[in-house]
Amino acid sequence: MKQEAFPKILNGIRILDLTRNIAGPVATMMAAEMGADVIKVEPPDGDEMRTWPPFVDGQSVYFISCNRGKRSISLDLKSEEGKALFMQLLDHTDVLVENYRPNTLEKLGLGWNQLKLTYPKLVWVSVSGYGRSGPKAQAPAYDSMIQAYSGIMGITGEKDGAPVRGGGSPIDIATSYLAWGAIMTGIHSLQQTGKGLILEVSLMESALGFMHAYLQGCLVNATLAPRMGSETMGMYPMGAFLTKDSNHCLVQVSNQIQWVKFCEVLNAPELADDSRFKTNPDRVKNRDELRPLIQNYLKLKSSAEWEVVFTNAGVPASQVRTVEEVINNNQVIARDMIKNVRLPNGKDIKTWGLPIKINEQSATDIYAIPNLDQHRNEIIAELEKLRH
Repeated sequence: MKQEAFPKILNGIRILDLTRNIAGPVATMMAAEMGADVIKVEPPDGDEMRTWPPFVDGQSVYFISCNRGKRSISLDLKSEEGKALFMQLLDHTDVLVENYRPNTLEKLGLGWNQLKLTYPKLVWVSVSGYGRSGPKAQAPAYDSMIQAYSGIMGITGEKDGAPVRGGGSPIDIATSYLAWGAIMTGIHSLQQTGKGLILEVSLMESALGFMHAYLQGCLVNATLAPRMGSETMGMYPMGAFLTKDSNHCLVQVSNQIQWVKFCEVLNAPELADDSRFKTNPDRVKNRDELRPLIQNYLKLKSSAEWEVVFTNAGVPASQVRTVEEVINNNQVIARDMIKNVRLPNGKDIKTWGLPIKINEQSATDIYAIPNLDQHRNEIIAELEKLRH
């Protein structure tokens, strides 16, 4: 049976991508993989992410990971020529996504309030650091400082150690998914009402979602746990334990059924019968007594072995993998999360896949990474054709 093609549900939608760095570009990249014509509007010196090492064949791995499937045109929005071409693009645009600091585009005469009457059907998605209003609206913001600002760093790290930034770019990526949702919401609203609108997402507000239980606890004056390493305040056992092969296995026992199964896998009836550990509140209260007892058992097998036996028993667990182990993992591969992307020089390399499946299908087309201003002549020719 022939496999159904991945649906290009955004065919016919044009998106102007005025975003840089990670959060905005990932959102528009997802739209491109779903069929949208995404035109990346870059300043004359390009998206700053193009300069971030490491590089492969002269291309930043950061830029590669966020910008496949787009066309690039460079515009100086401070110049009259750049503004004029930008306005021509808006004549044939459905969605504009930007992550300028609030009021930056307004100073150029290109802000939402200045353009919404001229383009009444334009969907505008604003991606900012702290939001478009408030005392921090103009402050520069990246993932790391938002982790610090939102309290995430304050609860991350070992109990007696310094606060630690979470690895990767979790706030950027979470915000990109919110921006993706805003794009789809805006398109749906436009189809329903015939009117454009502005939708806002910000790194700060996205980060606050990571703090949901801590925020809720603080709002009702509950006692909050300090930094706890890989553990959490609401359940136990939960954490990374050293294993026989000097690696770690993370185990999370979220309910009583899992606790019973956990003890069975360990062959530790003395833990199941101990009154100190009878219920989850008991285990949370007495975690310091329980932790070394569990650790003694976890040293008996490798992290990979524990993952298998716990998973087979219905207890959530995972060995702590390296990045190299992740990209070769059979589940990651089975879900088509490793695919090819084409560099500007024509070379194909591996990249991460689209985290959305449609009708049980994955996006399999090979998309290209654009060079700065690569598609200028092509885009201008299209605009000329549309004018006549």
